[in-house]
Amino acid sequence: MLPFFLYTQPDIARNLMMYRVHTLDGARRKAAEYGYEGAFYAWESQENGDDACTLFNVNDVFTGRPMRTYFRDKQVHISADVAYGIWQYFIFSGDDSILLDGGAETVLECARFFYSYAYYNSVKSRYEILDVTGPDEYHERVNNNAFTNALVKRCLHIALKVLDYLQGKHPDLAESLTVDSRIKPEHLRDMYERLYIPQPTEGSGVIEQFDRYFTLEDVTLEQLKSRVLNKHEYLGGGNGLATTTQILKQADVVLMLHLFKEEFSRAIKQRNWEFYEPRTEHGSSLSSCIYALVAADIGLSDWAYPYFKRTATIDLTGDSKQYVGDLYIGGTHPAANGGAWMAAVLGFAGMRFDGEAVFIAPSLPKAWSSVSFPLRLRGASFTVTIEADQVKVEAAEENKASIEFRIERRINEGTELTDSEVAASLENVMAAPGQILSISL
Repeated sequence: MLPFFLYTQPDIARNLMMYRVHTLDGARRKAAEYGYEGAFYAWESQENGDDACTLFNVNDVFTGRPMRTYFRDKQVHISADVAYGIWQYFIFSGDDSILLDGGAETVLECARFFYSYAYYNSVKSRYEILDVTGPDEYHERVNNNAFTNALVKRCLHIALKVLDYLQGKHPDLAESLTVDSRIKPEHLRDMYERLYIPQPTEGSGVIEQFDRYFTLEDVTLEQLKSRVLNKHEYLGGGNGLATTTQILKQADVVLMLHLFKEEFSRAIKQRNWEFYEPRTEHGSSLSSCIYALVAADIGLSDWAYPYFKRTATIDLTGDSKQYVGDLYIGGTHPAANGGAWMAAVLGFAGMRFDGEAVFIAPSLPKAWSSVSFPLRLRGASFTVTIEADQVKVEAAEENKASIEFRIERRINEGTELTDSEVAASLENVMAAPGQILSISL
């Protein structure tokens, strides 16, 4: 839900992240419970930050017995998600009050948790993140999940950036946040520099989801479903049908490719999309929108469109998964609704904001003739309309400042551009208060 509010209602985005600041003590209690430093955020958070997720939250449909799952204690990436969200708000808004009101401390505590959780492999001279469950919950307790490791690295980077910012602007706060901690900034920097991040495999370009994922049985989703004896049986857990196969519950590596889209070439994103798409069950309501986003990002908007529709209609059709074992998981899906907005605006409209300029690289599906949406960034309001041959930006008259828009020329499907070619394809325009701009594509 955060991206929607970052782009449209930043005050609510701040409230969302301040909830994490207010529940920091609960995250500290959870870290201490497991023997770690810092802040280990709840998987299902109560109002005080304590975790409401149980250890046995799925029942076996054949025996009725509770199944031990590892959502609560092994999905450690939630702490990195929190740090990522706080930094996103700061970058979008320029409002450092969130850092001064506890956000900086929260980010540092998340980074300290990962330093205490990590394993240092002295033979390979690198840090590793072992025994975790990534976004794909069908494969629990794996080592070096690519998404988790990448997000942990970003969390460490954010912590170091926050400290640099505070040392320049608020040195007393920087000192107070580091003086009593056993985990010092130099520890975080060492881990950041030497943390293992799985890379694209030579030849195929596919990033292995976690250590030894490629050794699992490679079956089609149809083959796996033919083995199902009860339509509600859980495919993960200790004995689930998917656990020994390459079938995954939801976007995992592909989610990483979306969050860190600037770090991967178009070819690598496409190869991984094509590899993981047929192996993904989409057993989570948060999966389809991510596949839509990455497909649109690589210029394959007509691949993306069915995934967008699946996300956008999730509360209208009832076609989403309703049961896991005998646990009812239906109801409404506000996070997926946010994902539908993301697919439309960040995907098909190709919009992103880096704190200074708005980038727009349209990739509309054939079913759409245009898309229009409002923005509110750095206190200024805009309406953006994208058609087949132009982008129109309308800046509200009451705006107090101008924002730069960088419009990328249309990229033909399958075209791979160099960084210099992308830069050359951009048209930079300033949207001043009350101005209406039309840019031809």
